[in-house]
Amino acid sequence: MKNYCKVTMLLVLLTALSACSVKTTASKVNNTTATSPIGTGGTGGTGGTGGTGGTGTTISGCDGVPRDGATRCYYKNIPTIQASGGTYGQTWWSSTSFIASSGNSPGQFSTDATFNVRIIPRSPTANATSTFGRTCSPFMMNSTKIQVQLMMHKTGVSVGEVATLNANLNTASNVYHFTVPATSDPLVLEVINVMSDARCSGAYGSKPSSCTSNPYLDIPINGTTYPTECVAFDIQYSTDETYDLPGSPAI
Repeated sequence: MKNYCKVTMLLVLLTALSACSVKTTASKVNNTTATSPIGTGGTGGTGGTGGTGGTGTTISGCDGVPRDGATRCYYKNIPTIQASGGTYGQTWWSSTSFIASSGNSPGQFSTDATFNVRIIPRSPTANATSTFGRTCSPFMMNSTKIQVQLMMHKTGVSVGEVATLNANLNTASNVYHFTVPATSDPLVLEVINVMSDARCSGAYGSKPSSCTSNPYLDIPINGTTYPTECVAFDIQYSTDETYDLPGSPAI
């Protein structure tokens, strides 16, 4: 009877030890499985951050600001605009006319979120034809700085946001950041006013009193087609697919 009890007790003890051994093994497996995904996720997150920072591509000869997704430098393929005098609201230049006459793709004026613009005043070309069909005089180049107003709007409408940019000769203006409207069509950019400091230079007699507070006035016109005062400027802009324009934001 005593031997039977000893055997029974031994079996119970072995069973208990066996059960404890199985639970301990299962516990280790569960801990390993839970740790692995956390470690993998952490590594993936770090790699993602590095990848985002490395998506920019160096574009040779471009002084623009690199950013993710850029495939080219900012746009500077618009020929220098020769402008003579006019009034606010007239169209000195339009992207639609530029596209139609140059063969450039309308897609370069398409964007989802970014459309930034700046101007660079240039010396006008003697005897060039201005945007209003006037001849630019080789002797009337009295402007040292100009003001250009550009309007950006959706295709099919006539009004939109207006940017005012000022700059000295051969100096880039600050950069205006347009608010891009929701549209799948190319945007339309227009020059709707150009003024200069020509009247405030003294070349046309006494300076208007307004020159003390605002040097930009309408550009003098000498006849309809007779050689007249002209100014010239470049337009440069950036979109989602390009490096951004360098320079401080225009207020």
